[in-house]
Amino acid sequence: MVYFRLMRIFVTMRSKLKIPKTDYSQIADYYDKVRAPLADIWISKIIEYGKINENSTVLDVGCGTGRVSEAISTSKNAKVYSIDVSAEMLKKGAVKDKDRRILWVLGDAHRLPFIENCFDCAYMTLVLHHLDNKTLALQEIHRALKKDGNCVIMTASHSRLKRHVISNFPGIITIDMKRFPSIPSIKNLMVKIGFRNVHSHVVKHDYGSLSIAELINRVRNKYISTLTLLSEEQFRKGLKIFEEKVKNKYGDQIRWITEFNFVVGQK
Repeated sequence: MVYFRLMRIFVTMRSKLKIPKTDYSQIADYYDKVRAPLADIWISKIIEYGKINENSTVLDVGCGTGRVSEAISTSKNAKVYSIDVSAEMLKKGAVKDKDRRILWVLGDAHRLPFIENCFDCAYMTLVLHHLDNKTLALQEIHRALKKDGNCVIMTASHSRLKRHVISNFPGIITIDMKRFPSIPSIKNLMVKIGFRNVHSHVVKHDYGSLSIAELINRVRNKYISTLTLLSEEQFRKGLKIFEEKVKNKYGDQIRWITEFNFVVGQK
């Protein structure tokens, strides 16, 4: 194992990093603008399930622009290390981190550049489905956690994917059902790796009413990564069908209720 010196931005050769199928470097400039507001409940649940406090050393795996990292660092004053494969996404996060509370690390979830037994909690928020080798990534998290440390995985169940409004967009469900591992498979994998007390929770949040015009605008701006995997022709044709479907189905407004699954395991 080669250990790396941690820096404000950890720089290494991009050729050695395994780039996820969705290249977030291409969407870093508009990522924060098109994503839905980050509800407090998602942060509070990561803190609760991860047992994060002001003395915790925490790892955000696949941090993106650090929206969750920033919220947890501010909320609990924990020491947060944020790692991502995209230098462009990290730069966006570092710019927002004006107080330099977070350590930003360029690196691969499959080969975490940290010694063993150094984190009290490691979490992933809608990241696991991007990883080519989920077993290796979870093994790396297990290695990097301290004894009794907690791993928290925020993801979406297959049931939720089928019920989501974006399922009205042609081809999206087919893609996501292949990308997202099922909740039972995640739990089984964690147990196999050696995590203890593995359990899962369904958490919902009601954002209130959302206009169909705003919904269509979010989709037009490709607010979820799956939309970036379509060719421009597929996206253009699919968007037209999506607009017609949701207008006919929901009228002028939709109730925007978000649902995620949290899978938790302890080292």
